[in-house]
Amino acid sequence: MGFTCTKFKMALVGVAASILLALSSILIPSVAGASIITIDPGKYSDGDDLSRISPYVALNFLAGSYGYEAATVQTSSFSGGQVFGTFELGWTECVDRYECAMGFGMAFRESPHWVSLSIRFTNLVLNDLSSIGWFAFDASGDLLTTGFINPYGGQPGQYYALNIAVPKMHSLVFGGGDYPSAGEFGRFSFAVGVPEPSTLVLSGLGLAGMVLLRRRRR
Repeated sequence: MGFTCTKFKMALVGVAASILLALSSILIPSVAGASIITIDPGKYSDGDDLSRISPYVALNFLAGSYGYEAATVQTSSFSGGQVFGTFELGWTECVDRYECAMGFGMAFRESPHWVSLSIRFTNLVLNDLSSIGWFAFDASGDLLTTGFINPYGGQPGQYYALNIAVPKMHSLVFGGGDYPSAGEFGRFSFAVGVPEPSTLVLSGLGLAGMVLLRRRRR
């Protein structure tokens, strides 16, 4: 009788776990554990608004304390292709804060694992004073770190992939040390990791079932 009762209780636990798992798959949809998002202005038309093309990032042309404009597709005067454009990197009224930065701004919904930006050098690379730099900020808008590349000596039309990985980074600003910058900004990609709630629920139920099974056997 006791063995039959134990089997019945275990069956109820199994049914309850199955119901909870089914509900979790409906109420909490599973999302891929990692995603690589790519935004390529070359796939759009001149003037298209790409500022909210992805739910994971907001793209804006920043003017520091003077405000910002939505990132739109521009026709390159150098190559004739579709690009984000060229921008001056700098600060207005304050430094080391995202809201004071000038350039091509990317505000991420969550900290990306890495960011890769395609840059096409223009004929301005012949100026040794030109450079292309970036500012990285944390979730509160404070400056984390900066970096730059010196395209001097490169060839006009040459492509360069700028890859950045900064822990706890939530926003990036790109631009040139001179205006316009020595390069045009084109396609960029970034990787984000998204938790999988349904998988977590499944794992939790599995562990709970193992614990209950061991207790019943004892």
